[in-house]
Amino acid sequence: MNAKRLTRWGLVLFFICAFAAIGFAARAHRADSAHPPLSGKVRFETIHVVSKVPGRIETIAVREGDRVLKGDVLAVIDVPEIAARMEAAEGAVKAASAKYRMALEGASEYDRKQVRSQYEAARSQYDYAKNSYRRIASMNDGRLIAQQEYERVKSNYLAARANLGATEARLADIESGVRVEKIEMAEGDMLRAEGALREARSAYEERVVRAPADMRIESATMKTGELAAPGFPLFTGHTADAVHFRFTAPESIVHSFPRGEKYEIRTAFTDLRVDVVLDEILALPGYAAVTSMYPRKKAGETAYELIFRPAYAMEPETVYHNMRVFMENAPRAIGIR
Repeated sequence: MNAKRLTRWGLVLFFICAFAAIGFAARAHRADSAHPPLSGKVRFETIHVVSKVPGRIETIAVREGDRVLKGDVLAVIDVPEIAARMEAAEGAVKAASAKYRMALEGASEYDRKQVRSQYEAARSQYDYAKNSYRRIASMNDGRLIAQQEYERVKSNYLAARANLGATEARLADIESGVRVEKIEMAEGDMLRAEGALREARSAYEERVVRAPADMRIESATMKTGELAAPGFPLFTGHTADAVHFRFTAPESIVHSFPRGEKYEIRTAFTDLRVDVVLDEILALPGYAAVTSMYPRKKAGETAYELIFRPAYAMEPETVYHNMRVFMENAPRAIGIR
Protein backbone atom coordinates (compact mmCIF):
# COMPACT_ATOMS: atom_id res chain seq x y z
CA MET A 1 0.00 0.00 0.00
CA ASN A 2 2.76 2.41 0.88
CA ALA A 3 4.59 1.46 -2.31
CA LYS A 4 1.54 2.34 -4.39
CA ARG A 5 1.16 5.67 -2.59
CA LEU A 6 4.79 6.51 -3.17
CA THR A 7 4.48 5.62 -6.82
CA ARG A 8 1.43 7.86 -7.16
CA TRP A 9 3.18 10.79 -5.51
CA GLY A 10 6.20 10.21 -7.72
CA LEU A 11 4.03 10.47 -10.82
CA VAL A 12 2.45 13.66 -9.50
CA LEU A 13 5.85 15.20 -8.85
CA PHE A 14 7.03 14.12 -12.30
CA PHE A 15 4.10 15.79 -14.03
CA ILE A 16 4.52 18.91 -11.89
CA CYS A 17 8.19 19.15 -12.89
CA ALA A 18 7.33 18.49 -16.50
CA PHE A 19 4.68 21.22 -16.57
CA ALA A 20 7.09 23.62 -14.86
CA ALA A 21 9.77 22.87 -17.43
CA ILE A 22 7.30 23.43 -20.24
CA GLY A 23 6.23 26.73 -18.69
CA PHE A 24 9.80 27.91 -18.33
CA ALA A 25 10.52 26.88 -21.90
CA ALA A 26 7.43 28.70 -23.17
CA ARG A 27 8.42 31.81 -21.22
CA ALA A 28 11.92 31.64 -22.61
CA HIS A 29 10.50 31.14 -26.08
CA ARG A 30 8.28 34.20 -25.65
CA ALA A 31 11.26 36.17 -24.42
CA ASP A 32 13.30 35.09 -27.41
CA SER A 33 10.38 35.76 -29.73
CA ALA A 34 10.14 39.29 -28.39
CA HIS A 35 13.70 39.85 -29.59
CA PRO A 36 14.16 37.69 -32.69
CA PRO A 37 17.36 38.06 -34.71
CA LEU A 38 17.33 40.94 -37.16
CA SER A 39 16.62 39.56 -40.61
CA GLY A 40 17.68 41.03 -43.94
CA LYS A 41 18.43 40.27 -47.57
CA VAL A 42 21.48 39.83 -49.76
CA ARG A 43 21.63 42.43 -52.49
CA PHE A 44 23.86 42.93 -55.52
CA GLU A 45 24.22 46.08 -57.58
CA THR A 46 21.75 45.80 -60.47
CA ILE A 47 22.84 46.66 -64.02
CA HIS A 48 20.41 47.18 -66.90
CA VAL A 49 22.00 46.68 -70.32
CA VAL A 50 20.16 48.63 -73.02
CA SER A 51 20.53 49.15 -76.75
CA LYS A 52 21.45 52.54 -78.24
CA VAL A 53 20.25 51.71 -81.76
CA PRO A 54 16.94 50.25 -82.94
CA GLY A 55 16.96 46.98 -84.82
CA ARG A 56 16.07 43.32 -84.85
CA ILE A 57 17.88 40.91 -82.52
CA GLU A 58 20.20 38.84 -84.70
CA THR A 59 22.10 36.83 -82.08
CA ILE A 60 21.93 36.32 -78.31
CA ALA A 61 25.25 35.06 -77.01
CA VAL A 62 24.42 34.43 -73.32
CA ARG A 63 21.83 32.70 -71.21
CA GLU A 64 20.27 33.57 -67.89
CA GLY A 65 22.61 32.66 -65.05
CA ASP A 66 25.80 33.03 -67.10
CA ARG A 67 28.67 34.97 -65.60
CA VAL A 68 30.28 37.35 -68.09
CA LEU A 69 33.26 39.68 -68.04
CA LYS A 70 33.40 43.33 -69.01
CA GLY A 71 33.42 43.65 -72.80
CA ASP A 72 31.95 40.22 -73.54
CA VAL A 73 29.41 40.13 -76.37
CA LEU A 74 25.86 39.72 -75.09
CA ALA A 75 23.86 40.20 -78.28
CA VAL A 76 24.12 41.42 -81.88
CA ILE A 77 21.46 43.67 -83.45
CA ASP A 78 20.81 43.71 -87.19
CA VAL A 79 20.68 47.35 -88.39
CA PRO A 80 20.93 47.42 -92.23
CA GLU A 81 20.29 51.19 -92.39
CA ILE A 82 23.47 51.93 -90.42
CA ALA A 83 25.55 49.69 -92.70
CA ALA A 84 24.28 51.58 -95.76
CA ARG A 85 24.98 54.92 -94.10
CA MET A 86 28.53 53.85 -93.28
CA GLU A 87 29.19 52.87 -96.92
CA ALA A 88 27.89 56.26 -98.08
CA ALA A 89 30.10 58.03 -95.53
CA GLU A 90 33.16 56.09 -96.70
CA GLY A 91 32.50 57.18 -100.30
CA ALA A 92 32.11 60.81 -99.22
CA VAL A 93 35.43 60.68 -97.37
CA LYS A 94 37.24 59.36 -100.45
CA ALA A 95 35.79 62.09 -102.67
CA ALA A 96 36.53 64.87 -100.17
CA SER A 97 40.09 63.61 -99.60
CA ALA A 98 40.76 63.59 -103.34
CA LYS A 99 39.51 67.18 -103.66
CA TYR A 100 41.68 68.26 -100.75
CA ARG A 101 44.79 66.70 -102.31
CA MET A 102 43.99 68.40 -105.58
CA ALA A 103 43.66 71.72 -103.77
CA LEU A 104 47.05 71.25 -102.13
CA GLU A 105 48.87 70.16 -105.27
CA GLY A 106 47.13 72.55 -107.65
CA ALA A 107 46.19 71.82 -111.26
CA SER A 108 47.89 69.01 -113.11
CA GLU A 109 49.91 69.50 -116.31
CA TYR A 110 47.02 68.04 -118.28
CA ASP A 111 44.65 70.62 -116.80
CA ARG A 112 47.14 73.40 -117.58
CA LYS A 113 47.45 72.32 -121.23
CA GLN A 114 43.71 72.01 -121.55
CA VAL A 115 43.09 75.50 -120.17
CA ARG A 116 45.80 76.98 -122.42
CA SER A 117 44.20 75.32 -125.45
CA GLN A 118 40.82 76.72 -124.43
CA TYR A 119 42.37 80.16 -124.06
CA GLU A 120 44.01 80.03 -127.50
CA ALA A 121 40.74 78.88 -129.07
CA ALA A 122 38.84 81.65 -127.30
CA ARG A 123 41.46 84.20 -128.40
CA SER A 124 41.20 83.09 -132.03
CA GLN A 125 37.39 83.27 -131.93
CA TYR A 126 37.59 86.70 -130.39
CA ASP A 127 40.00 88.04 -133.05
CA TYR A 128 37.81 86.70 -135.85
CA ALA A 129 34.63 88.11 -134.27
CA LYS A 130 36.35 91.46 -133.68
CA ASN A 131 37.53 91.82 -137.28
CA SER A 132 34.13 90.78 -138.57
CA TYR A 133 32.43 93.31 -136.32
CA ARG A 134 34.71 96.15 -137.55
CA ARG A 135 33.98 95.39 -141.20
CA ILE A 136 30.26 95.03 -140.63
CA ALA A 137 30.19 98.21 -138.57
CA SER A 138 31.69 100.30 -141.40
CA MET A 139 29.26 98.74 -143.84
CA ASN A 140 26.37 99.48 -141.47
CA ASP A 141 27.40 103.13 -141.35
CA GLY A 142 27.03 103.29 -145.15
CA ARG A 143 23.68 101.53 -145.01
CA LEU A 144 25.08 98.73 -147.18
CA ILE A 145 23.76 95.75 -145.09
CA ALA A 146 20.60 94.91 -143.30
CA GLN A 147 20.27 95.86 -139.64
CA GLN A 148 19.56 92.24 -138.68
CA GLU A 149 22.91 91.07 -140.06
CA TYR A 150 24.69 93.80 -138.17
CA GLU A 151 23.04 92.75 -134.88
CA ARG A 152 24.00 89.10 -135.43
CA VAL A 153 27.69 89.89 -135.99
CA LYS A 154 27.74 92.26 -133.02
CA SER A 155 26.23 89.56 -130.77
CA ASN A 156 28.89 87.05 -131.84
CA TYR A 157 31.58 89.59 -131.09
CA LEU A 158 30.29 90.28 -127.58
CA ALA A 159 29.98 86.53 -126.83
CA ALA A 160 33.51 85.87 -128.01
CA ARG A 161 34.83 88.73 -125.84
CA ALA A 162 33.06 87.33 -122.75
CA ASN A 163 34.35 83.83 -123.43
CA LEU A 164 37.89 85.16 -123.80
CA GLY A 165 37.64 86.94 -120.45
CA ALA A 166 36.47 83.75 -118.70
CA THR A 167 39.29 81.65 -120.14
CA GLU A 168 41.85 84.35 -119.26
CA ALA A 169 40.65 84.28 -115.63
CA ARG A 170 40.82 80.46 -115.53
CA LEU A 171 44.32 80.48 -116.99
CA ALA A 172 45.50 83.14 -114.54
CA ASP A 173 44.09 81.14 -111.65
CA ILE A 174 45.97 78.01 -112.72
CA GLU A 175 49.21 79.86 -113.41
CA SER A 176 49.17 81.72 -110.08
CA GLY A 177 48.56 78.57 -107.99
CA VAL A 178 45.72 77.51 -105.64
CA ARG A 179 44.16 80.09 -103.36
CA VAL A 180 44.20 79.55 -99.59
CA GLU A 181 40.43 79.84 -99.45
CA LYS A 182 40.03 76.87 -101.80
CA ILE A 183 42.38 74.76 -99.70
CA GLU A 184 40.47 75.60 -96.52
CA MET A 185 37.15 74.87 -98.22
CA ALA A 186 38.39 71.48 -99.42
CA GLU A 187 39.81 70.72 -95.97
CA GLY A 188 36.49 71.60 -94.34
CA ASP A 189 34.60 69.28 -96.68
CA MET A 190 37.04 66.48 -95.88
CA LEU A 191 36.72 66.99 -92.11
CA ARG A 192 32.92 67.01 -92.34
CA ALA A 193 32.97 63.77 -94.33
CA GLU A 194 35.34 62.14 -91.83
CA GLY A 195 33.07 63.18 -88.93
CA ALA A 196 30.06 61.62 -90.66
CA LEU A 197 32.07 58.43 -91.16
CA ARG A 198 33.08 58.27 -87.49
CA GLU A 199 29.45 58.76 -86.48
CA ALA A 200 28.33 55.98 -88.79
CA ARG A 201 31.05 53.64 -87.53
CA SER A 202 30.16 54.39 -83.92
CA ALA A 203 26.52 53.61 -84.62
CA TYR A 204 27.56 50.43 -86.43
CA GLU A 205 29.64 49.30 -83.45
CA GLU A 206 26.67 49.91 -81.14
CA ARG A 207 24.87 47.05 -82.87
CA VAL A 208 27.08 44.75 -80.80
CA VAL A 209 25.81 44.85 -77.19
CA ARG A 210 28.63 44.22 -74.70
CA ALA A 211 28.74 43.71 -70.96
CA PRO A 212 29.50 47.02 -69.18
CA ALA A 213 31.08 45.22 -66.19
CA ASP A 214 31.78 41.79 -64.70
CA MET A 215 28.29 40.54 -63.92
CA ARG A 216 25.90 37.62 -63.71
CA ILE A 217 23.02 37.62 -66.20
CA GLU A 218 19.76 37.41 -64.25
CA SER A 219 17.24 37.94 -67.05
CA ALA A 220 17.13 38.37 -70.82
CA THR A 221 14.04 40.26 -71.96
CA MET A 222 14.44 39.78 -75.74
CA LYS A 223 14.65 36.77 -78.04
CA THR A 224 16.19 36.28 -81.47
CA GLY A 225 14.12 37.96 -84.16
CA GLU A 226 12.38 40.45 -81.86
CA LEU A 227 12.61 44.20 -82.47
CA ALA A 228 14.70 46.10 -79.91
CA ALA A 229 14.00 49.78 -79.23
CA PRO A 230 16.64 52.29 -78.06
CA GLY A 231 16.83 52.52 -74.28
CA PHE A 232 14.85 49.31 -73.69
CA PRO A 233 16.61 46.91 -71.26
CA LEU A 234 17.84 43.82 -73.09
CA PHE A 235 19.55 42.19 -70.11
CA THR A 236 19.48 42.61 -66.34
CA GLY A 237 22.37 41.46 -64.21
CA HIS A 238 24.13 41.83 -60.89
CA THR A 239 27.75 42.69 -60.28
CA ALA A 240 29.46 40.06 -58.17
CA ASP A 241 31.94 42.43 -56.55
CA ALA A 242 29.27 44.79 -55.17
CA VAL A 243 27.47 42.50 -52.71
CA HIS A 244 25.88 44.11 -49.67
CA PHE A 245 23.33 43.23 -47.03
CA ARG A 246 20.21 45.25 -46.27
CA PHE A 247 18.35 45.15 -42.95
CA THR A 248 15.28 47.06 -41.86
CA ALA A 249 15.34 48.50 -38.33
CA PRO A 250 13.02 50.87 -36.42
CA GLU A 251 14.15 54.25 -35.19
CA SER A 252 14.23 52.96 -31.59
CA ILE A 253 17.39 50.93 -32.28
CA VAL A 254 18.89 52.56 -35.37
CA HIS A 255 20.99 54.93 -33.24
CA SER A 256 22.66 51.89 -31.66
CA PHE A 257 24.37 51.01 -34.95
CA PRO A 258 27.51 53.17 -35.28
CA ARG A 259 28.97 53.45 -38.76
CA GLY A 260 32.14 51.46 -39.24
CA GLU A 261 31.24 48.94 -36.51
CA LYS A 262 31.80 45.29 -37.34
CA TYR A 263 28.98 42.74 -36.99
CA GLU A 264 28.46 39.09 -37.79
CA ILE A 265 25.63 37.80 -39.93
CA ARG A 266 24.69 34.32 -41.10
CA THR A 267 22.74 32.99 -44.04
CA ALA A 268 19.39 31.35 -43.35
CA PHE A 269 19.96 27.87 -44.75
CA THR A 270 23.67 27.49 -45.45
CA ASP A 271 24.65 28.96 -42.04
CA LEU A 272 27.51 30.88 -43.63
CA ARG A 273 29.08 33.38 -41.22
CA VAL A 274 30.14 36.72 -42.66
CA ASP A 275 31.76 39.69 -40.94
CA VAL A 276 30.18 42.92 -42.13
CA VAL A 277 30.63 46.63 -41.52
CA LEU A 278 27.83 49.18 -41.41
CA ASP A 279 28.19 51.46 -44.42
CA GLU A 280 25.01 53.54 -44.68
CA ILE A 281 21.69 54.23 -42.95
CA LEU A 282 18.78 55.31 -45.15
CA ALA A 283 15.21 56.26 -44.23
CA LEU A 284 12.68 54.15 -46.08
CA PRO A 285 10.03 56.13 -47.98
CA GLY A 286 7.29 53.59 -47.33
CA TYR A 287 6.46 50.18 -45.92
CA ALA A 288 6.70 48.62 -49.37
CA ALA A 289 10.47 49.19 -49.28
CA VAL A 290 10.98 47.20 -46.04
CA THR A 291 13.75 44.64 -46.44
CA SER A 292 13.14 42.37 -43.42
CA MET A 293 10.26 39.95 -43.43
CA TYR A 294 9.15 40.77 -39.85
CA PRO A 295 10.74 44.08 -38.84
CA ARG A 296 10.62 44.90 -35.13
CA LYS A 297 8.70 48.10 -35.70
CA LYS A 298 5.94 49.64 -33.64
CA ALA A 299 3.14 51.76 -35.01
CA GLY A 300 4.31 55.27 -35.70
CA GLU A 301 8.00 54.42 -35.85
CA THR A 302 10.03 55.33 -38.91
CA ALA A 303 11.73 52.41 -40.62
CA TYR A 304 15.36 52.69 -41.69
CA GLU A 305 17.44 50.54 -43.95
CA LEU A 306 20.88 49.52 -42.74
CA ILE A 307 23.35 48.73 -45.50
CA PHE A 308 26.28 46.50 -44.52
CA ARG A 309 29.31 45.71 -46.66
CA PRO A 310 31.51 42.61 -46.23
CA ALA A 311 34.53 43.32 -44.05
CA TYR A 312 36.62 41.04 -46.27
CA ALA A 313 36.51 39.94 -49.90
CA MET A 314 33.92 37.25 -50.61
CA GLU A 315 33.86 34.47 -53.17
CA PRO A 316 31.31 35.18 -55.92
CA GLU A 317 29.37 31.94 -55.46
CA THR A 318 29.00 31.97 -51.67
CA VAL A 319 25.79 34.02 -51.60
CA TYR A 320 23.08 34.76 -54.12
CA HIS A 321 20.84 37.71 -54.73
CA ASN A 322 17.84 38.02 -52.36
CA MET A 323 18.98 35.32 -49.90
CA ARG A 324 17.84 35.72 -46.26
CA VAL A 325 20.43 36.56 -43.63
CA PHE A 326 20.20 37.07 -39.86
CA MET A 327 22.04 39.24 -37.34
CA GLU A 328 21.73 37.67 -33.92
CA ASN A 329 23.72 40.26 -31.96
CA ALA A 330 21.65 43.21 -33.14
CA PRO A 331 20.86 45.88 -30.47
CA ARG A 332 17.44 45.70 -28.83
CA ALA A 333 14.86 48.45 -28.89
CA ILE A 334 14.79 50.97 -26.05
CA GLY A 335 12.30 50.12 -23.32
CA ILE A 336 12.06 46.43 -24.18
CA ARG A 337 13.28 44.08 -21.45
